[in-house]
Amino acid sequence: MQEGEEEIEEVTEIEEFEVTIPAKALREVERMISMGKSGSSVTLKFDENQVIFELGKQRLTSRKLEGQYPAYQQLLPNQFTNQINVDRKKFLGAVERIAVLADQKNNILKCTIDSVNQEISLSVDAQDVGSGRESMAAQISSDEPEEIAFNVKYLIEGLKAIPSASEISIQLNTATTPVVLNPLGGFQMTYLIMPVQLRS
Repeated sequence: MQEGEEEIEEVTEIEEFEVTIPAKALREVERMISMGKSGSSVTLKFDENQVIFELGKQRLTSRKLEGQYPAYQQLLPNQFTNQINVDRKKFLGAVERIAVLADQKNNILKCTIDSVNQEISLSVDAQDVGSGRESMAAQISSDEPEEIAFNVKYLIEGLKAIPSASEISIQLNTATTPVVLNPLGGFQMTYLIMPVQLRS
């Protein structure tokens, strides 16, 4: 990020466009918005190399990232065979507790899905360190897959990316295909996470 008073041509109406901005800059914009007055609007200005966000008297200038953003839409399945609804805070808390052990062994967290008892279990088996397991209630629509594994760091990032949702849905098909996290109610967003393939 850089600060300055560079002049950028202002455009009031533009056609649809795409721009890739560093995540660090967007987190700073999010902080600006959270500290600003409710209902305040953000002004976006950009040229070939940089973007400027303005909110009240605050101004943030960031460089644009070169190249096209990955076509993640192509990874999203058209439909899912299983949906798990779970309390976000409770699930995040369980994942973070288990993560203490997961950090010792490749950051892998295994989820066991029990549709009969409507329960999801998180487990880690770290050699020479110990094992951990925690279960919690969930609304589960299907019994497939019975097991799926994630890199715990990416899972925590996804759960923290939707902080205002009290409940989330975890949509999946198989233990090796993309999984999508969505908030239930409120704003709409999609967090895509790839499972880790378990070795038999």
